[in-house]
Amino acid sequence: MNKNILIVVAHADDEVLGCGATISKHIRNKDNVSILVLTDSSSAQGKDINIRHNEFLKAMNILGVEDFEKLNYKDNRLDSYDLVDIVKDIEIIKEKINPDIVYTHSYNDLNLDHQITNKAVLTAFRPLPNYKKCNIFAFDIPSSIEYQSVYHLRTNPNYYNTIDEIDLKVKIQAMMAYETELHPFPHPRSIENLEISAKKEGTMCGEALAESFYIERLIN
Repeated sequence: MNKNILIVVAHADDEVLGCGATISKHIRNKDNVSILVLTDSSSAQGKDINIRHNEFLKAMNILGVEDFEKLNYKDNRLDSYDLVDIVKDIEIIKEKINPDIVYTHSYNDLNLDHQITNKAVLTAFRPLPNYKKCNIFAFDIPSSIEYQSVYHLRTNPNYYNTIDEIDLKVKIQAMMAYETELHPFPHPRSIENLEISAKKEGTMCGEALAESFYIERLIN
């Protein structure tokens, strides 16, 4: 049966950086993929919000995702909002999508928006009795995980999604849509680093290419 997949991220481009190839794989498997972006993704950086939104729309088209929504929380300001309000917004999408699998940020990242998103998702998807349970996987974001203190890191990835060259190509093309976020190598948000990471994570599970995750919740 086709699965309902929900990706919840803090910023437009996190969905590509964190699990772009996995999104491609789900789309190719005819799963129903929905994406929720919590912030305007630009205000704190002084970048044009309309330009960033158009980049987001272009990336969605490349990924083949038709169901997506962006909220208007301020970029890098999620800590200025009550967590309960963010949770309620996620719960609205939860009721609409009824997901089987949720992908979101790990708590490892240095970026505070990413940490708050992780906490809000885990709260919104508490495995309460008489409600549908879903599996939750978390990912790190390049340029956020590299700079975190080693004393903060929880664990190593323990779930690997194998991908192929087609999925990786889609991820790279989608990231290229975010022209304002791309940087030359050796910046973590470079095309070369995305290719290197896919190969490295592949070697960690005995495959040519993969994306790595943390199991936040796995219910069988």
